[in-house]
Amino acid sequence: MAIDPHFHHADLPATLGHLVKLAGIDLGDDGLRSVQIQTLASAADPAPGSLVFVDNARGIDLQALSVCAAVIGADDLQDRLPAGPVLVPARRARHVFQDIALALFPASIGDASPFIDPAATRPTQQGAVIAENARLEDGVVVEAGAIIGDGVEIGSGTIVGANAVIARGCRIGRHSRIGANSTIQYALIGDRVRILPGAAIGQDGFGYVPREDGLRKVPQLGRVIIQDDVEIGANTAVDRGTLGDTVIGQGTKIDNLVQIAHNVRIGMHTVIAGHCGISGSVTIGSGCMIGGGVGIADQITIGDKVQIAGGSGVMDDIPSGERWGGSPARPAKQALRELLALRKLADDRKRSPRSE
Repeated sequence: MAIDPHFHHADLPATLGHLVKLAGIDLGDDGLRSVQIQTLASAADPAPGSLVFVDNARGIDLQALSVCAAVIGADDLQDRLPAGPVLVPARRARHVFQDIALALFPASIGDASPFIDPAATRPTQQGAVIAENARLEDGVVVEAGAIIGDGVEIGSGTIVGANAVIARGCRIGRHSRIGANSTIQYALIGDRVRILPGAAIGQDGFGYVPREDGLRKVPQLGRVIIQDDVEIGANTAVDRGTLGDTVIGQGTKIDNLVQIAHNVRIGMHTVIAGHCGISGSVTIGSGCMIGGGVGIADQITIGDKVQIAGGSGVMDDIPSGERWGGSPARPAKQALRELLALRKLADDRKRSPRSE
C-alpha cells in the first residue's frame, strides 16, 4: 500500500538517484539514477512505482514486487526478483531505506500537530478550538477545550469530549463518541465508534534500528483504520502502521489499558480484555476472545474464533477455532494435562518417605 499523502507529505515523485543520495549512495549507472519513484511502500504490500526494501526475503512474495520501481536489498536478490523493478544493492537495506524515509518525511516522527492557524478558527461557545477548514456535519457536539485540526471531517451525531485533540486530516464517521482527553492522529474512524477517555490513537509505533550512533527511530508512515461499531477502552493505545495500516475490524471491542502496536490487524467482532499487549505486525482473526493480561509476540498469526486464556503468553501461530492458554501458550487440553501432571508429581513427592 502506498503512503497516504493526506497525512504524510513529501516531494514525490522523485528519481531513484536523488533518493538514494539522501542515504549517501551514489548510483553510477545513469539508467538506474533516472528511475522514477512514485512512493515508498512495504515489501509485504507493494504499490505500483514504489521503492521498497528487503532485509530478509523469508516470508516475502518476491513475485509481487513486479509492480515496484526499485528494491533495496542484498546482491543475491538480483536473480530472484521478477522483471520490472531495479535492484539497489545494499548490505544493510533497512538502514538505507530508513535514511531515505527520514529525509523525505521528517514530520513522521512524533505527534502530529493539529496545524491550526490562530487567525483561521471558528468561534465556539465552550472554548474549543476548531480549524476554519474543518468540516463538521450538523449535530456534531464539541465539548470544552477540545481541539479540532486542519482538514478534519466529523459526521453528524458525533460527540467530541472535553480536551480531546483530533489532529489534522483525521476523519470520523457519524454517531461516534470521542472521550475526554483522548488524542487521535493519522486515523480514519467509522460510524458508531466509541473511544473512551484517555485513549491514544495513531501515535508512533515502537520501532528503532541499531546504528553506529545508537538507536535511530523508524519513520511511522501508516495510518490507523477503525471500522464501524468498534469500542476502544480508556487509556488504550493504538499505534499507527510503519508503512501499512493498523486495522481494527467492525464490531471489535477492546478493553481499557490495552497496547496495540504498529501494523496489527484485528478482524471483526473480536473481544480483547484489559492489560493485553499485542506486538507489531500481529494478525488476529474474527470472532476471537482474548482474556486479560495476554501478551502476543510480534508477527504472530491468530485464526478466527480463537480463545486465549487470561495471562497467556502467545509465542506461536494459533489455528482457527482453537482454545489456548498458559505461558508459553499451547492448546488448552495440553496445558491442562501438563498442569495435572505437575500437580500429581508434587503430590507424589509429598507422600513419598524422605530418605535418611
